[in-house]
Amino acid sequence: MEVAQSPLLDAATSQSRGGRIFVQIPAYRDSELGATVRDLVKKACDPASLRIAVLWQKGPDEEFDPESGRGAELEVVEISHADSQGCNWARRELQKRWRGEPFTLILDSHHRFAQGWDQKLRRAYDALIRQGVEKPIVTAYLPAYNPLTDPYGRRKRALKIYPYARSDGLLLRLIGRPVLAARRLNGPIPGEFVSLHCLFAGGDFNRDVPFDPHCYFFGDEVGVSLRAFTHGYDVYHPHEVVGWHCYERAYRVTHWEDHSNWEASEAASLRRLRRLLSGRPLQDYGRGGRRGIQEFEDRLLLKLCEAA
Repeated sequence: MEVAQSPLLDAATSQSRGGRIFVQIPAYRDSELGATVRDLVKKACDPASLRIAVLWQKGPDEEFDPESGRGAELEVVEISHADSQGCNWARRELQKRWRGEPFTLILDSHHRFAQGWDQKLRRAYDALIRQGVEKPIVTAYLPAYNPLTDPYGRRKRALKIYPYARSDGLLLRLIGRPVLAARRLNGPIPGEFVSLHCLFAGGDFNRDVPFDPHCYFFGDEVGVSLRAFTHGYDVYHPHEVVGWHCYERAYRVTHWEDHSNWEASEAASLRRLRRLLSGRPLQDYGRGGRRGIQEFEDRLLLKLCEAA
């Protein structure tokens, strides 16, 4: 693994007024990567506060223009798509590049952003700190955009995450539903689950909750939500839209289309998830010691009963 591009902006000249943000973007053969990075920087109130790390898992003849990140500090790590071990492996590799920045933002490589997205996330985070929340996570399933028609058709309703689908007794899929009466709210709302395409937290999250590189795909957000909770983190969803996410996969090649062993990887991943949810240890990728699994389940059940 090598660093293909050096930073475009020297870190010594890029001190933010409100704290540096380490932005992590794993990208697998994604033609939206350049537009995502460009829009991320363009729509930020303080682009110089951003240190963006991209793990570019590229296919033959696929390129990424580092000029997309001009105005921020950008590091691009290039590997062959054939050497990729999946999305959470890529997320873990990026976490290792954290340099102690006070904030971190975990994204996918197919996004568009609201003007001032960084200010919106910091405002929500700071408000929670003032309210006494020790370790807040501001996270969301962002409303959808379509690369073929963008910017037309973007929805402007913030979403809350709910359980959606189970398989073989495991909760594996979540779904976003509109936040009720969002226009009357003036701050983020409590949640139970994280989104791994938009997660904003203190930089210590990279140390406290390392992504499990053996978790292939399904159930990763459920597992991270539980682990974050047991490490003392509390989840909140922003009441205002901070960006948009492309849920359509037809325009790009997915990891499982390129890797014939993906089913074995997924089966092993689900065995690990079952182990985590049953309270058994997973060494570096298990639960924390601040809270227990039963407390997480009880809180989730209470919230579901309130919503019913």
